[in-house]
Amino acid sequence: MSDQPQPLAPAVAMAFEGIQNAFMKEHPLFTQMAPKPLRVGRGELIVRITPTETFLDGDGVHSGLMTILLDTVMGMATWADLDEFSPLATINLQTDVYENASVGKHVIIEATCEGIRDDVSIVRGKATSEDGTLLATGAGTFMVGTRSAQVSRI
Repeated sequence: MSDQPQPLAPAVAMAFEGIQNAFMKEHPLFTQMAPKPLRVGRGELIVRITPTETFLDGDGVHSGLMTILLDTVMGMATWADLDEFSPLATINLQTDVYENASVGKHVIIEATCEGIRDDVSIVRGKATSEDGTLLATGAGTFMVGTRSAQVSRI
């Protein structure tokens, strides 16, 4: 990543603003974690979240939350790399969890879209604690331009 993020394409920037607003104010999962975008640029996204006790599993946050967060932020990094907004679907997702996050402690989720070819994006991501401890890594591919059955009927 460079010092300054490259700006999003204008059409994507408008859609992205609405998506971010929905995640921060309306989404039942994400609103519980006070998401804060730290960096938004062409093909890259960094978001800070703070897990609550809702996600507690034993002594730490359930590792499945890292999968959800990486999938979401990596998908958003794909959107951030597009010239025009388009629906996405996760084709493949691999996550490796190394440590559990702690309740009440910030988690930084970073994702970079490595490229898009033939309507498939390749994205890498990671989750770290605020002190830099690696919590999880992710790699995914996303289909660009998918349409759900509900949208296709319209």
